[in-house]
Amino acid sequence: MKIRNIYLPILLCTAMAVGLLLGSFLNFPTEKRGMISSSHKSKLNKLMDFIESEYIDDVNTDSIVDLTVNSILEKLDPHSVYIAKSDMEQVAQSMKGDFVGIGVNFYMYKDSVAVIKPIPGGPSEKAGIKAGDRILFAGADKLYGKKMPNDSLFSKLKGAEGSKLSLTIFRKSENRKFKINVTRDVVPIKSVDAAVMIDKKTGYIKINRFAETTYDEFHNNLVNLKKQGASALIIDVRDNGGGYLEKAVEIADDLLKDKQLIVKTRNKKNKEDNTYATSEGIFETGQVYIL
Repeated sequence: MKIRNIYLPILLCTAMAVGLLLGSFLNFPTEKRGMISSSHKSKLNKLMDFIESEYIDDVNTDSIVDLTVNSILEKLDPHSVYIAKSDMEQVAQSMKGDFVGIGVNFYMYKDSVAVIKPIPGGPSEKAGIKAGDRILFAGADKLYGKKMPNDSLFSKLKGAEGSKLSLTIFRKSENRKFKINVTRDVVPIKSVDAAVMIDKKTGYIKINRFAETTYDEFHNNLVNLKKQGASALIIDVRDNGGGYLEKAVEIADDLLKDKQLIVKTRNKKNKEDNTYATSEGIFETGQVYIL
């Protein structure tokens, strides 16, 4: 296969960043060898004990631990990250490829929940919610007036498939407040943003992350592009946040011939683990460009 500007190790390392974390993050070894020295652990423990017993104000020690872990990992490499408990459910859902909910992308703006955009085809879009709307109430639960952590917001917006939720919305563009009933449903979260022909011979696929459904999305779209005449392919992984390593490997397997090396890893003990293409891919002879 002719490959120009294709850097599969970069693609795979990007995927590895979050994929390994989601699969086994903070699964520390149980044996003593390789653990933090007792003096370092004692220093941290003494500091936490001192803060809890002597500091005049109440302190959320969990948040301090999160900051400490983040500070430690920042000294390692760009791909080592810590996912706080409050964010883990959201990350896990985005990696699954779908979730049950109202189907909106949102963020806390000052002291209220602002809708970035409703997910296309999701319950909120069907109910008429628009980008820029503020969600004031979810049922009887007040969602404004103070900044709320993500896990609290998700718990108020999530629910069983088919259940209804009354939302009180403020729409600034119309300067009005009103209620909307949304029926919770399974909301797909696509990891392939675009799959189009940019000319008669070149297909383009944009991948935003490597989730559980990514390979199936990529494969199906690639089959469709080949039917349209694609003999060259551009794969855009710019701003890709990472994901499951095995999904990136499956994609590479569609592009490489049997027994070609896909990725090589080496651990601290210099033990190498090589992964090779295992079967006939559907795009082994075309030109591939990685952005």
